[in-house]
Amino acid sequence: MLTIALDTSCYIAYDLQGCTLRKVWKGGISMDGAPFTGKKDVQPTSWGANYFSDSTKTYKWTAEQNGRNIFIKIFNRGYYFDKNQIYLKYALTLTSGDTILIEERPEFVPDKKGNPGLERVFKTSQVPHGVTISLRSSENSIALGANTITKHLTSYQPLPEQFPPVFRKIYAHIGQELMDKSDCFTCHELDKNAVGPAFQQVAKRYQNDKNAVYYLTKKIREGGSGTWGNGVMNPHPLLSDDELKTITTYVLTLTPKTPVKVAAVQKKDESPQRTTKPGYGAALTGVHPAFDLTTLHNDQFQPKVGGLAFLPDGRLLLTTWDQVGGVYIVDGLEKSSKIKVKRIATGLAEPLGIEVVDGEIYVLQKQELTHLIDRDGDEIIDEYKSVCNTWTVSADFHEFAFGLVYKDGYFYVTLSMAMRLKPGEKQLTDRGKTLKVSRSGTFEIVNYGLRTPNGIGLGPDNEIFLTDNQGQWLPANKLIHIKQGEYLGMGWDVTDPKQRPAMSPPAIWLPENEIGNSPSEPVLLKEGLYKGQLLHGDVTYGGIQRDFLEKVKGEYQGAVFRFSQGLEAGVNRMRFGPDGALYVGEVGMVGGGWSWNEKLFGLQKLKSNGKTAFEMLAVRAKRNGFEIEFTQPLQAGYKVPEGEFTIQQWWYLPTEKYGGPKMDQETLSISKMTISNDRKKLLLELPNLKKGRVVYFRLPDNMQSQSGQSLWSSETWYTLNQIPD
Repeated sequence: MLTIALDTSCYIAYDLQGCTLRKVWKGGISMDGAPFTGKKDVQPTSWGANYFSDSTKTYKWTAEQNGRNIFIKIFNRGYYFDKNQIYLKYALTLTSGDTILIEERPEFVPDKKGNPGLERVFKTSQVPHGVTISLRSSENSIALGANTITKHLTSYQPLPEQFPPVFRKIYAHIGQELMDKSDCFTCHELDKNAVGPAFQQVAKRYQNDKNAVYYLTKKIREGGSGTWGNGVMNPHPLLSDDELKTITTYVLTLTPKTPVKVAAVQKKDESPQRTTKPGYGAALTGVHPAFDLTTLHNDQFQPKVGGLAFLPDGRLLLTTWDQVGGVYIVDGLEKSSKIKVKRIATGLAEPLGIEVVDGEIYVLQKQELTHLIDRDGDEIIDEYKSVCNTWTVSADFHEFAFGLVYKDGYFYVTLSMAMRLKPGEKQLTDRGKTLKVSRSGTFEIVNYGLRTPNGIGLGPDNEIFLTDNQGQWLPANKLIHIKQGEYLGMGWDVTDPKQRPAMSPPAIWLPENEIGNSPSEPVLLKEGLYKGQLLHGDVTYGGIQRDFLEKVKGEYQGAVFRFSQGLEAGVNRMRFGPDGALYVGEVGMVGGGWSWNEKLFGLQKLKSNGKTAFEMLAVRAKRNGFEIEFTQPLQAGYKVPEGEFTIQQWWYLPTEKYGGPKMDQETLSISKMTISNDRKKLLLELPNLKKGRVVYFRLPDNMQSQSGQSLWSSETWYTLNQIPD
């Protein structure tokens, strides 16, 4: 759908699938939805009174020759602006193989009596001899001349002044209204477990607890985990004590009238508990010691970043996931006081990817891949040319299009699945898949079974990797190496459950709440100490994680490490700039869902400062254990205490419920430990290792380097898909 404000008293909307006018009205648009107001069950809607609606007069394109219908299909090819007017471009295909080009320029033009009117000017070209084109409804027909200009003016009866509706939902309890305005329904449902427990289960568990209001109020304010398993609830410091008590009181009224089975608390780890602090059993809080952080956003520029790319001249391109749907050029990247921002495009639908190819800008929207063209050299985009708009998409808030990668003449896009289907509805054909899109607009499906693949990038060996988010059928988050034809686990992408194929394992599992919640775009480190490794961000867990990959028996597997925190908001997109700095685009959602510490925006950069942090550089699988390589030698004379390691292995069981259990979790013991001569490598021999497991390591807390540094982070998670021979 394309909505245009031609005048304060005339809005129009086009159905871009059929290339027809959908509606003409006096009023406006209510910008509701996930990127605008944080609401997940709505999309932007019109308000006011209609001059025209296709519900009463449905128009369709026709093409005839000698009285015979020769029309096949019409395609939207984008639009452009010229002299403050918009021109829509269509391509109409015929049975002969010919393609007719059509441009339409709508404009608000009052008639001679002053009544509101809509003028539509059509320009046709490449029309074969004897072919007639028209727009027809059951009552009217607009005949277009061949290879010429046709004008059509429709006048309407004047309408009174219109006002935005004052809508107030009726709530049975004020607590329900407060929950609607917060992020409660992002992770909870009334009677089903989701990210968190069902509200009915919470009410059932605490129905006879006289301290329930106090306890739950404190829990909501501070956040945390452990009560219903390992899931982490965001803190809610912005809610007042009275609001928290009102919410808690309402939740406790939801005890079901019929008995429900209260979800069992996930079995806790029975291994000896160790002290936690940032990087040691808990998320980091600070910026990586080897990097300096510069904040580029300021009071005037607070972007919710959807995509990052660089122009050939070194200036940064940035898209925003907000009401503007904008593309910006950012210059003066040394520090925020020098930042110069120029908006060059607007009105894009959730642009979550951008790429520059041969100096040309391409943006990924929810419904299409768009080529942005500056026709007059002022850097303001004049033409929004549709490259590909044929993948399936609905109004569901969760049907995102993520990207964007360009490789060997093709664009790569990932499409997430719908999450609010009504009974009887099914996922659309292309959802949960990676698409390979040609520059001519055709696409092919690469893989399937994805849930929320918010991140795709080039990695080692110029291979493509993506991340996916935990949820139904996905027991943990993933870093995935893209391969043709693979099924990646999300069961909603399989029509017949009995025919569900085996899930291809990820290169790296990213355990929920331990090292990730909503992983995002991976980016390759091309130089320095970590050359050849990946970094990926996280929108909800926050910060940046580092991924070491190796090939074992021809397949990628490896370890994930905590890398850096201390950033403004959840990390959504990253790009290395021509200055060698890592530019970090951050995002959050109103109400606290899909956000880190309820922060909504950020643009920052990390630049190497020449220092070396003491940390694990790599973990490599061996025939009988693992080799851990450090960035610095271990302290001379230091005897590594075998008994102070925590090493565990488990596998994940995908289920139709949100997340999934760790199966056959067990603690491993070191049978032999060897330190290399340069004291930078530690070989651990571990009996009873099993392939297809996640192997978790927490090193001794008192480890120090030769220079006296303590470990930056003591933990890593290795995905052991295969054991080397």
